[in-house]
Amino acid sequence: MYFLVNVEWDLHRHHASLEQLRAWAQGPGATAYHGLPGVVLKAWYSNPQYGVWGAVYLVEDPQALDAERLPRTVADRTGPIGTPPDRVKWHVLEQTVLGGTHLDHVLPPHLLARPAPGFHSEEEN
Repeated sequence: MYFLVNVEWDLHRHHASLEQLRAWAQGPGATAYHGLPGVVLKAWYSNPQYGVWGAVYLVEDPQALDAERLPRTVADRTGPIGTPPDRVKWHVLEQTVLGGTHLDHVLPPHLLARPAPGFHSEEEN
Protein backbone atom coordinates (compact mmCIF):
# COMPACT_ATOMS: atom_id res chain seq x y z
CA MET A 1 0.00 0.00 0.00
CA TYR A 2 1.21 3.49 -0.84
CA PHE A 3 0.29 6.80 0.76
CA LEU A 4 0.18 10.43 -0.35
CA VAL A 5 1.07 12.81 2.44
CA ASN A 6 0.45 16.54 2.13
CA VAL A 7 2.21 18.89 4.56
CA GLU A 8 1.83 22.69 4.68
CA TRP A 9 3.19 25.68 6.53
CA ASP A 10 1.52 29.09 6.77
CA LEU A 11 4.40 31.45 6.06
CA HIS A 12 2.59 34.27 7.87
CA ARG A 13 3.40 32.37 11.09
CA HIS A 14 7.01 31.46 10.29
CA HIS A 15 10.17 33.41 9.51
CA ALA A 16 11.18 32.00 6.13
CA SER A 17 10.87 33.58 2.71
CA LEU A 18 9.83 31.76 -0.45
CA GLU A 19 13.22 32.60 -1.98
CA GLN A 20 15.01 30.97 0.96
CA LEU A 21 12.74 27.92 0.85
CA ARG A 22 13.12 27.51 -2.93
CA ALA A 23 16.91 27.69 -2.68
CA TRP A 24 16.88 25.10 0.10
CA ALA A 25 14.51 22.75 -1.80
CA GLN A 26 16.64 22.94 -4.96
CA GLY A 27 19.90 22.40 -3.07
CA PRO A 28 20.34 20.81 0.36
CA GLY A 29 16.71 19.72 0.63
CA ALA A 30 16.76 17.80 -2.64
CA THR A 31 20.11 16.24 -1.77
CA ALA A 32 18.97 15.19 1.71
CA TYR A 33 15.70 13.63 0.59
CA HIS A 34 17.10 11.88 -2.50
CA GLY A 35 17.03 8.14 -1.84
CA LEU A 36 15.36 8.41 1.57
CA PRO A 37 14.18 4.87 2.41
CA GLY A 38 10.41 4.45 2.18
CA VAL A 39 9.90 7.71 0.26
CA VAL A 40 9.18 7.18 -3.43
CA LEU A 41 8.80 10.86 -4.28
CA LYS A 42 8.83 14.26 -2.61
CA ALA A 43 7.63 17.40 -4.39
CA TRP A 44 7.71 20.88 -2.89
CA TYR A 45 5.16 23.56 -3.80
CA SER A 46 4.18 27.08 -2.86
CA ASN A 47 1.19 29.38 -3.07
CA PRO A 48 2.55 32.92 -2.80
CA GLN A 49 -0.94 34.45 -2.88
CA TYR A 50 -1.89 32.65 0.36
CA GLY A 51 1.57 32.48 1.92
CA VAL A 52 1.78 28.69 1.85
CA TRP A 53 4.82 26.43 1.53
CA GLY A 54 4.26 22.70 1.32
CA ALA A 55 5.35 19.30 0.16
CA VAL A 56 3.70 16.18 -1.15
CA TYR A 57 5.24 12.83 -0.38
CA LEU A 58 4.53 9.49 -2.01
CA VAL A 59 5.55 6.92 0.58
CA GLU A 60 5.47 3.15 0.73
CA ASP A 61 6.38 3.02 4.42
CA PRO A 62 4.43 5.29 6.79
CA GLN A 63 7.37 5.19 9.22
CA ALA A 64 9.55 6.87 6.58
CA LEU A 65 8.18 10.22 7.78
CA ASP A 66 8.78 9.63 11.48
CA ALA A 67 10.51 12.72 12.87
CA GLU A 68 13.60 10.79 13.95
CA ARG A 69 14.11 9.38 10.43
CA LEU A 70 13.89 12.68 8.52
CA PRO A 71 17.16 14.25 7.38
CA ARG A 72 18.46 17.21 9.38
CA THR A 73 19.63 19.85 6.94
CA VAL A 74 19.62 23.19 8.80
CA ALA A 75 20.98 23.46 12.36
CA ASP A 76 19.62 20.02 13.34
CA ARG A 77 16.24 20.84 11.80
CA THR A 78 14.52 19.26 8.80
CA GLY A 79 14.50 22.53 6.86
CA PRO A 80 14.62 26.34 7.04
CA ILE A 81 11.26 26.69 8.80
CA GLY A 82 12.35 24.39 11.61
CA THR A 83 8.93 23.51 13.02
CA PRO A 84 6.44 20.74 12.32
CA PRO A 85 3.94 21.58 9.55
CA ASP A 86 0.76 23.47 10.35
CA ARG A 87 -1.26 20.87 8.44
CA VAL A 88 -0.62 17.21 7.65
CA LYS A 89 -3.00 15.02 5.66
CA TRP A 90 -2.48 11.33 4.91
CA HIS A 91 -4.27 9.65 1.99
CA VAL A 92 -4.23 6.12 0.57
CA LEU A 93 -2.98 6.07 -3.02
CA GLU A 94 -5.68 4.31 -5.02
CA GLN A 95 -4.48 4.60 -8.61
CA THR A 96 -2.04 6.43 -10.85
CA VAL A 97 -2.23 7.32 -14.52
CA LEU A 98 0.12 9.18 -16.80
CA GLY A 99 -0.94 12.35 -18.52
CA GLY A 100 1.06 13.90 -21.31
CA THR A 101 4.27 13.94 -19.28
CA HIS A 102 6.18 10.72 -18.81
CA LEU A 103 7.15 10.11 -15.21
CA ASP A 104 8.65 6.67 -15.77
CA HIS A 105 12.08 8.07 -14.82
CA VAL A 106 10.60 9.35 -11.54
CA LEU A 107 8.12 6.69 -10.40
CA PRO A 108 8.81 2.96 -10.20
CA PRO A 109 7.02 0.83 -12.82
CA HIS A 110 4.63 -0.84 -10.35
CA LEU A 111 3.15 2.59 -9.51
CA LEU A 112 2.48 3.53 -13.10
CA ALA A 113 -0.87 2.50 -14.50
CA ARG A 114 -1.80 2.22 -18.14
CA PRO A 115 -2.72 5.49 -19.87
CA ALA A 116 -6.28 6.72 -19.60
CA PRO A 117 -8.79 5.28 -22.08
CA GLY A 118 -8.52 6.95 -25.45
CA PHE A 119 -4.91 8.04 -24.84
CA HIS A 120 -2.43 6.73 -27.41
CA SER A 121 1.26 7.23 -27.07
CA GLU A 122 3.39 8.09 -30.08
CA GLU A 123 4.87 4.59 -29.92
CA GLU A 124 1.44 3.02 -30.52
CA ASN A 125 0.69 5.13 -33.61
